[in-house]
Amino acid sequence: MFSTNWRKLVPIVLLVFLCSCSKTPADIPTESTTAAVITTAVEQTTSTEQPSDTPAIPTETAADEYQITVDSMTLDEKIYSLFIVTPEQLLGSDKPVNAEDYVTVPTPELLTALDAKPVAGVVMFGGNIINPEQIKSLNEVFSSRDMFVCIDEEGGDIVRIAGNPEFDVPWFLPAAECDDPYTMYMEISIYLRQYGFNLNFAPVADISVDGGGVIGNRAFGSDPQTVCSKLEDSLEVFRNFGVISSLKHFPGHGAASADSHFGAALVDKSLDELTKYEFLPFVAGIKEGAPFVMVGHITVPEVTGDLPSTLSPEMMSVLRNDLGFEGVIITDSFWMEAITDEFGSGEASLMALEAGADIVLMPDDLDEAYKAVRAAIESGELTEEEIDAKITRILKVKNEYGI
Repeated sequence: MFSTNWRKLVPIVLLVFLCSCSKTPADIPTESTTAAVITTAVEQTTSTEQPSDTPAIPTETAADEYQITVDSMTLDEKIYSLFIVTPEQLLGSDKPVNAEDYVTVPTPELLTALDAKPVAGVVMFGGNIINPEQIKSLNEVFSSRDMFVCIDEEGGDIVRIAGNPEFDVPWFLPAAECDDPYTMYMEISIYLRQYGFNLNFAPVADISVDGGGVIGNRAFGSDPQTVCSKLEDSLEVFRNFGVISSLKHFPGHGAASADSHFGAALVDKSLDELTKYEFLPFVAGIKEGAPFVMVGHITVPEVTGDLPSTLSPEMMSVLRNDLGFEGVIITDSFWMEAITDEFGSGEASLMALEAGADIVLMPDDLDEAYKAVRAAIESGELTEEEIDAKITRILKVKNEYGI
């Protein structure tokens, strides 16, 4: 394990190395497979020794700049900035099934859609990623518009780039078998930035059930202290290398009765039980300065009633008020059947935003979601001031990470 001083030097050395190297992509593309934001801890670990392109601490005038930006936005711009979607969703396409269904190149239609629907960001899946030059070119379309360019690159089986043979990058064992998360996420952060990504939906903050359960080896383990320690290392390296990280899946997916990709996922625990176990890694991550927390579609009857946590004001309040998280709250994908089996896109998106989410990830129908939010604002059900507060939190993270 690196010492603190060495860790501060590693990003400088490796970023200089990257700038001096070129990477030759494969000639023939192949089909691809698939508490507070700025805490005292962050201020102590951020210094003039950091490379110039790592996140900067906002100045006292930043709040004024955020307000100026928010005030300059149209209502449509504000609403769309509450969503992260796939490139296909921008074009109104159905969920991709075959390789040809994925967006892999910038087209006039895509640029027109971005002008009309200025979402907060896009998330790439395996089908969007063919080879290094292709994905850098596609990502540049979004990063040039100051958008979040997102990916799930956890290590192990949950990767979009490391599993593609067109990319000469290391593949790492899953989190449960990783003894050195700092090195793993250092390598991952380097190549993510090289290919134009700025937000990684990682690390997993869930605690597994004896290495099994729904979350399995995606979690760092079944011992809370081990998970907390490895989580802190992971967040440190993401911050040092300028990649936005997202803890997931609050309030904790480890003990869930089912996989929320395929239906309702139940955790039969009290709030006190969650506080003493599942919440511990999230508390550690919040203290470490996690910029994003992803809330999962996990139903906790004693807290959320019949609703998944993504739609629950009570669970969102626990995260925001009880745990003191001041960063961006993002939902898990609204493509997942825990949502689509019970709720329409507009209904679910509005419920999530009213509950306390700042960003809805991948509403099943973006146009329907937009219309529902706009109607709620026009009727007074959702105030523009509430929207402005969400956008301000998003702008803070973008500013911190140079977006």
